Amino acid sequence: MHRFFKAKERGSTQLPWLSSYHSFSFNRYYDPAHMGFGPLRVINEDHVAPGGQFDTHGHQDAQIISMVFYGAMQHEDSGGHSGLLLTGDYQFMNAGSGITHSEANASDRDPMGFMQLWVIPCHKGGLPDYQYRRFEEGAPLQLVASGDPDPDAFLVDQEIHIWQLRLSSGDQLHHPMQENWLRRIQLVEGALTVDGQALAPGDGLIAEPLAITEYHAQRNSLALVFDIPKDLYQGTSHQGKTNETD
Repeated sequence: MHRFFKAKERGSTQLPWLSSYHSFSFNRYYDPAHMGFGPLRVINEDHVAPGGQFDTHGHQDAQIISMVFYGAMQHEDSGGHSGLLLTGDYQFMNAGSGITHSEANASDRDPMGFMQLWVIPCHKGGLPDYQYRRFEEGAPLQLVASGDPDPDAFLVDQEIHIWQLRLSSGDQLHHPMQENWLRRIQLVEGALTVDGQALAPGDGLIAEPLAITEYHAQRNSLALVFDIPKDLYQGTSHQGKTNETD
C-alpha cells in the first residue's frame, strides 16, 4: 500500500516574515516518525514576505537544493557566489567542510516561495560548492539531481534521484521505478492523482516498491519526486534532529 501524508500534518515555523512547512523534523518541530526519507533529510516549503530574509548562517556536511516556485530570491554566500533566482530556478549548495550564506526575498512588494531540500552526503568535508540551473520549460519529467553523473542534473554525493514533475491540466505520465528502490512524491502546486490517490499542494506520498507510478493532473501541477535505494530507507528513523532555521 502507498503511504499518504497530508499537508496539514506537517510541522511549521511561523515568523512575521516567514511561513515554513516541514515534511520532516526541523527546527523546533520534532517527530521521531518523520525524520527523513533515507538520505533526504529536509523537505521545507518556505513562503517569505516582501523584504524578508534569512540572516547569514552556516552549514556543513549538507547538500542543499532550493527551487523558487514563485517570486524571486537573492542568494549570497561566503564562497563569493551571489545571484538572483527567478521562478523556476534551482540552486545547489554543497556545504562541504563549512559555508555561510543568506537568502532573501528580492522584492519589497511581492512574496516569494521556494522549496528547500537537504541531502546528507556519503562523505564528510570537502570544498564547498555552488551551482545554478534552470530546467527546460515544457518537459514533463526532468532529472534535477542524481548520484550518477548526468550533464543535465546536479551531481550529489549520495544514491538518490530527484525529479521535477510538471504536468498541464488533463495530462498523464507513467514513471517506472527501479527494482529495490523506493519513491516519495511531494506536490508543490496544482492537483495531482498518483495511482488513484488524490494529492493537494503540500501532500506527500511514498509509493509501494516496484510500482509503475501513474500521474494524472487535474490542474497544472508541479511536484518533486525522490527515488532512493530501499536499503537506505532503513536508517531513516535513526537520523538526528536538525536545529536549523534555514
